[in-house]
Amino acid sequence: MTEAPSTSIIDFLSGWAKDNGIIQRSRIPTEKKVLGAVLCFSGYTYRDASKILGNISHVAVHDAHKSVMAALPPLKKKRRLVTIEENLVNLNTESQGVIWLARDADTGEIISFRCSVTKSPADGKKFIESVLAVCTERPLLRVGRGPNFPNSLRSLDLYFQIVTTGTIRQRIGNFFRGGSEPKN
Repeated sequence: MTEAPSTSIIDFLSGWAKDNGIIQRSRIPTEKKVLGAVLCFSGYTYRDASKILGNISHVAVHDAHKSVMAALPPLKKKRRLVTIEENLVNLNTESQGVIWLARDADTGEIISFRCSVTKSPADGKKFIESVLAVCTERPLLRVGRGPNFPNSLRSLDLYFQIVTTGTIRQRIGNFFRGGSEPKN
């Protein structure tokens, strides 16, 4: 999403990996290992992900990727309401990429994630296709105010809802902290 969420996708995935004991402690930060796993999931080789991130070996990227993939539960094809988030992420000191995360809006289960170094529309389309692969019907997608979302989702003939007041994670966090739910 283009709004500034309370935590980024990488922070969310890193917290998930730490809480579930997926990524073991080492000198390499968990965030970098998770980003390496996301890059590999997006189609980059271990060596390419290592070069993109810098200061991480391809073996560490391999181990992180295998650990994260083994920890993801098998998905059932019954999704109807899917929340999609988008963040810019610093890959190294010189370049940025885009990372997407799709979760089931009801259960919070991770459906798919993808990272694009080039920020191309083709990578966004591949991400949407990976989300649609686990849906039995045409899902309703909740997205942020990203400039590319409305046009690209209309071109794919998908139902979508633009969330204009905070992210879903912010709304849930506000609810449990006792804050008020934002009005649409």
